[in-house]
Amino acid sequence: MGFLAADPVIIRKALIAVDNVSYLTNFSQAGCGPWDTKKDAQEQYDYVVVGGGSAGCVLATRLAEDPNVKVLILEAGYSDDVPSSKIPSVFPFKFDTDADWGFRTVPQEHANSRVMMQPRGKAIGGTSTLNAMMYHRGPASDYDEWGQLGNPGWSYKECLPYFKKSEGFNDPDLSPNHPQGPSTQRLRKPKYETHDPKYHGTEGPWQVTFHHLYGVSEGFIEASIAEGVPFNKDFNGESTLGVNRVQTFIDRHAVRSSLSRAFLKQEGVVPGGGKRGTIRVVYGATISRVLVHTRKGVKVAYGAEFVDHSHVTRRVMAVREVLLCGGTFGSPHILLASGIGPAPQPLIPHIHTLPGVGANLADHLGLSLMFKARHRCATISGDFSATQFSKTLLQYAFRGSGAMSSQVAEAVNFVRLEDIAPEFVAREKANGTWQDRSSGPGSPHLEIIFAPAYSRKHSTILAPDMCNYFHMVALLMNPCSAGTVKVTATQTAARTKTSTRLGEGSNRIQVETIVDPNYFSDPFDIRVMGEAVKFMRKLGKRLHDHPDFGGIEVFPGEATVPTGDDRALETYAREYAETYYHPTSTCRMGPATDSLAVVDARLNVHGIERLRVVDASVMPKLPAAHTCAPTVMIAERCADMIREDWGDSEVAVAKL
Repeated sequence: MGFLAADPVIIRKALIAVDNVSYLTNFSQAGCGPWDTKKDAQEQYDYVVVGGGSAGCVLATRLAEDPNVKVLILEAGYSDDVPSSKIPSVFPFKFDTDADWGFRTVPQEHANSRVMMQPRGKAIGGTSTLNAMMYHRGPASDYDEWGQLGNPGWSYKECLPYFKKSEGFNDPDLSPNHPQGPSTQRLRKPKYETHDPKYHGTEGPWQVTFHHLYGVSEGFIEASIAEGVPFNKDFNGESTLGVNRVQTFIDRHAVRSSLSRAFLKQEGVVPGGGKRGTIRVVYGATISRVLVHTRKGVKVAYGAEFVDHSHVTRRVMAVREVLLCGGTFGSPHILLASGIGPAPQPLIPHIHTLPGVGANLADHLGLSLMFKARHRCATISGDFSATQFSKTLLQYAFRGSGAMSSQVAEAVNFVRLEDIAPEFVAREKANGTWQDRSSGPGSPHLEIIFAPAYSRKHSTILAPDMCNYFHMVALLMNPCSAGTVKVTATQTAARTKTSTRLGEGSNRIQVETIVDPNYFSDPFDIRVMGEAVKFMRKLGKRLHDHPDFGGIEVFPGEATVPTGDDRALETYAREYAETYYHPTSTCRMGPATDSLAVVDARLNVHGIERLRVVDASVMPKLPAAHTCAPTVMIAERCADMIREDWGDSEVAVAKL
């Protein structure tokens, strides 16, 4: 048994060791590094971006296209310029490392009281440094629904230009000599590399490409078509329903195009060229709270308090605005720790009541099936085994191709229940228990992800031997269950040092994030998951009959969880379903008449001036999408809003 096929702990430790060597060479890069009192205490910044994740990188870069603007990013993590963040296929081994916040849920009452992992990126670039690199926007009707919920400016027609603005789509038909042509020797699969140009941008900094596709992933596409799922030319085009390979944010060199790598460049980020403003990134900055005071009866945000890498409490001031980009867990945490939320918290001075802070948590829950493939069926599991790993490594290093260039989740289908389980839908409607939270007939109920590898429990369990495996995962795209993010505060015995230069401040209160997605609290979700398993098994049977691929379900196995036993399917889902990394909506966008809205349509926090939230937490409703692309779109849209609101420099001075 090869260690690479058996022990994810060893793989993780090896990657951490390589990353640590890399950190030594880029701990402080131009404009990035830990707090430097001599330099940083003398600076004034127009915007303080709290959180250097996916949205924070985009927002800061766009604001700094004005050469007169200074932007400060406060990031708790460090650089993502390390091998584990560059090589596409190794992303699961970043979970539960220093580059992951390591969130855990409270015991989930309706999922056998399990405490479940919630990986979120803790590095510049945020979760775009450790996710599966799937570029998927979701159906147009989802964004139209955002607008219909009282958010002018957020319809699909209005959002599409911002999706395209960030995107640097690499047309697979370009020659290697073209600046956006391929620089690797990957094997082309033209049949599945289709796209609709009018829905894509080509000049943006965020690289979107097609990369590795195993033959068995092609088999999944053909099996889906045989089951009646239509081939989709472009998931990001006219419709998102159907089956095809995945568009990825991997660049032309087969390197992850994280949002920090794409946007935080020293040159070439200003459209048309020219000088840009200042962006300072402070690493190791753990945010304590947003600073708010009352001026002439109006609550105004004026800065942020954080603990630096040396455990010294610091304060920084924003001349214009504080922009909260902490993510779906981080942003409500920071607001609650600042005394902004539903009700007073013990040990935290309450300054502003907003009932929706931390409410409405939604996520895509997934459930997987593992299959053992034929010996001649190439898969990541086989290519990462001890006997093949050297070849796999050299293939990536010298050709930019092979298993390491795969982002694992290579093909997907998006389907509606009435198409794959009409009897279930009819039964639910007859019983009066049918629920449809999708935005319309073009929005999927389920996504089935295909991965040519054995991976369970966030890749903490890998293939048991050096054979070839694949798996499928069913995601609930419009869950009925919803949860919360809350905090608890405790008095700590130890005290951090306080910077006298920057005034009073303390970090004597320890604030912990309490994540409760409340998975399966609505019983409809568990019944839908059972239907998803039945559909995946139909696809598995078609692959089983293929002479090259095969496929015998080895976990859980039909003998253990019979297809016709709904109670057994429900038990399996409660015990083995996991997050698939798309939490949203804890600082929901909505009008003042929405009692649970936290921000308005321009992402201003209701009732507090010069404070915005800009990340996935503001989504009014979880889209049937992989949420990285929508998050980037939100940041692009908000950057324009901020510039519109402040106007040119002379107008900004007048406002101040």
